[in-house]
Amino acid sequence: MKKLLLVGALALFGAVNAQENSIKVNPAALLGGSDLITFEHKLGDNFSGVIGAGYGGFKFGSNKYTTYGGGLQGRYYFDEAMTGFYGAAVADYTAGKVKIENSFSFSMDPSMPTETQSAEADISAIGGGLRAGYQWIFDSGITLDINLGASYKSFKYKWNNAADETFYGDNLKASGVLPTGSLGIGYSF
Repeated sequence: MKKLLLVGALALFGAVNAQENSIKVNPAALLGGSDLITFEHKLGDNFSGVIGAGYGGFKFGSNKYTTYGGGLQGRYYFDEAMTGFYGAAVADYTAGKVKIENSFSFSMDPSMPTETQSAEADISAIGGGLRAGYQWIFDSGITLDINLGASYKSFKYKWNNAADETFYGDNLKASGVLPTGSLGIGYSF
């Protein structure tokens, strides 16, 4: 029994040293990314797969966004999987809400009351792109992952009523190529 436990412990130690898995947190994704928390698994000598999930929100002018989403990455490491320079293909999906509040006054006098108009829409976005990055795995297992790239995003808005869509719709129909990236901090095992 002791020999079996010793062999099991050595096998577990070897698996831990192999560092074929990594869990990371990307604080920047709180601004609406789909990779707040990611899990990366080594798939081959130079390949890994990443799955991520995110929740976040941000305010842009009078627009307040709250989003959640998920993404997938396929990574090719130029030296050895899980460490060093890599290139990645990325696909992601994000959904959520945008709330718009505009205040206006019918008078030039600042002491006069203002009116507030609100609108809300459900949003969704699907995207795909490329990233390049570098990942460090230290002896302790602490992992640092930095990457940058570009992604095409196609946004769709579903308004609560036709009047809001007519008034705000043209200003928020933004699909196109956007910068993307992350700074992941985590642990590899």
